[in-house]
Order: sequence, then structure tokens, then C-alpha cells
Amino acid sequence: MSHDPMEWTIRDPLEETVPDPIERRRRPGNGSRRAIEVAAVILLVPGFLAVKWIDTEHQSVGYQTNESVTVVRRGGTGTLGRVRLRLLGRDATDSKSTGAPAGSAHLKLVVDAQPLDAQGVKQLPTIAYTLRDRAGHVWSAGGETDPDLKPAVGTVSQVSVTATVPAGLVSSVVLEARSGGLMTRKPSGPTQVLRFAH
Repeated sequence: MSHDPMEWTIRDPLEETVPDPIERRRRPGNGSRRAIEVAAVILLVPGFLAVKWIDTEHQSVGYQTNESVTVVRRGGTGTLGRVRLRLLGRDATDSKSTGAPAGSAHLKLVVDAQPLDAQGVKQLPTIAYTLRDRAGHVWSAGGETDPDLKPAVGTVSQVSVTATVPAGLVSSVVLEARSGGLMTRKPSGPTQVLRFAH
């Protein structure tokens, strides 16, 4: 048997394999691994939903407004802060002519707004408008005054309130006006809301 004397000097000692000193456990088979995954999902999904529900509940309590709603009879006026408001009328157009989604209608309401003093002039642009149906669903609406006419104390400005609502609810939604937005937090007392009956 021939033996090369240079073999030991050329060979890398790391090429020699040694058994691993750490004993490795067998991996679970496909059946038991699937059972562990299913058990984890069964435990984690309800936990995740509970955490999500609690988080949503905390957020809604934080933004829940304490509202003082005043219903204004048809054709009547109501005072919101330092602004007197009166609903004049409404006009609805179908979704085809306005580019709104199918099954919806573009609703325009005209409101007379009269600031009672200088504070009312500042308050007028901050009034937020929403539409509400009998089931409690709320749609945001935009209110615009004539940009050429500056509001002044005692003068009446017309505000065009526009919103897109489901076509079947055009005649049943009511207009609401409040100072600030729907999510405004008011630490001192309830938020004053005017709801116009029709």
C-alpha cells in the first residue's frame, strides 16, 4: 500500500467530519405540525379580535360626543352659538348627472346663516354639517358660502350644504349643524347640535 508523505500537509484538517456534540431532536411530522398550527390559530384569532374590539371601544369612548340636540321645526330658526340658522329648502339630483356613485343622489340644502355678533362671524366658517337618517347613519356634508360676500354682523349669508346620499333616503335625511367637526372633543359641557326637521 502506497502512502503519500505530502498528504497530511496538503489536506485541510477542517475537512475531517466529526459527529455533532449536540443531540438533535426529531422534528414533528406534518400531521402534528398542522395540529399545532390549528391550535395556535384557534387561540390567537379570538385574542386578536378581543384586543381589536377593546381598542375600538376605547377610541369611540374618547371621541363620543356629549351632544345637546335642539330640533328646529320646519321653517323655523335655531341658534347655534352666536349664529342664527334657518333651512330654506333642498334639491336632489340623480347620480348620472353629478358623477356620483350609482344608486346615490347629490343633495343640496340651502341654509340662511346670520351672525349675531363678531364672535358669530368667526364661528360661521367653523360650523360642520352632517345628514342623518332615521336609522342613525351619518353622512358628512360640505357647507359653502358665497366667496364674494364677507359675513358681517346682522347680515344674512346663504350657505349651500351639499352631500351624496343613497337615492332612497333623499327625502328622509335631516340636516344637522354643529360647531366644529363630528369628532370634536369638548371638555366643558355638551356639544350644541341643531337638527332641522322637514
